[in-house]
Amino acid sequence: MSQKISPLLINSLKLPVFETLEELSEITRLSTRLLYCLSKKTDRYYNVIEIPKRNGKMREISIPSYTLHIVQRWILMEILNKLVPSSSAMAFRKGDNFGHKQNAIYHADTLYGLAIDLKDFFPSITANKVYTLFSNLGYNHFAAAILTNLCTLDGRLPQGSACSPAISNIICMNMDKRLIGLCEKRGIRFSRYADDMYFSCDDKLLLLKNYPIIKKIIEDEGFLLNERKTHFHTPSNKKQITGITISPGKAENAVELKAPRKLKQKIRAEIFTCLMTGDYKNREHILGEIAYVEFIERENKYPYKDRIRHYIEEKSTKIQYFPELVQAYNENRFFKDMPLLEGK
Repeated sequence: MSQKISPLLINSLKLPVFETLEELSEITRLSTRLLYCLSKKTDRYYNVIEIPKRNGKMREISIPSYTLHIVQRWILMEILNKLVPSSSAMAFRKGDNFGHKQNAIYHADTLYGLAIDLKDFFPSITANKVYTLFSNLGYNHFAAAILTNLCTLDGRLPQGSACSPAISNIICMNMDKRLIGLCEKRGIRFSRYADDMYFSCDDKLLLLKNYPIIKKIIEDEGFLLNERKTHFHTPSNKKQITGITISPGKAENAVELKAPRKLKQKIRAEIFTCLMTGDYKNREHILGEIAYVEFIERENKYPYKDRIRHYIEEKSTKIQYFPELVQAYNENRFFKDMPLLEGK
């Protein structure tokens, strides 16, 4: 006798109900044949590429086909987004209380920090764990297996799938809760931004003492630490949390958040290239990068937007003798309220 849908969580979360491929087909409005192929021959529907990492090694990205992406988006919107991750999960969530900046702010006024990176984060999450997730929601064996197949590749969570970020947050809930329990008892702050974990307090010895316990909990949950990226931060060195540097502010007891220096150097180089070549095809991309830095550094004494405007005004004087470059500059000003450039 086949296992039936367990109605408790399904109904309370208003999740889509299906027990057969035909019922899933009716809900998604995709043919049973297509759904069968997507779930049974998943590897055919991915384009696997490699991109370089900072350390020179390659990172594997699995890009789903358009059709598989549509199905994964449906799973994300109709199922996964209705599940609430732990309070310590700061990535892949909407709202003012989450994200890079809030993650850094949470630890800004503590003296000591412990940064931990989880090794091979997405591939560490197996298909068995994903199946258990869907099964625990109340889906029967068939439904949980179909959903698992649609979300995994070669028995792992692929980096590149629309579902992987949300699934990783839910899979990590038990680990997060164990670490929250440990840290709350000891007066340690804890947050996790995807595979980047951060622990902070005002007692260096407390962090050092609890590091082995933290490591054991992480390994118990099926993850490994990237020892090369594990760092202790003290008041004598700048804390860097998910790429954001925390530095002392100008006022007493104040702190400033600073976006990555390499990103700001990249923005300046990109702007300089635009000015010197007259090619502004990357203008919108550059404006997006500027907006990100401005968002991170908004509360600082010297606004980033003012500094980058000054840089543009300074460098634009170098092109005043070239009419074509002056014309391109005036037609593609990065900020519309900047004055037109006059040629000489």
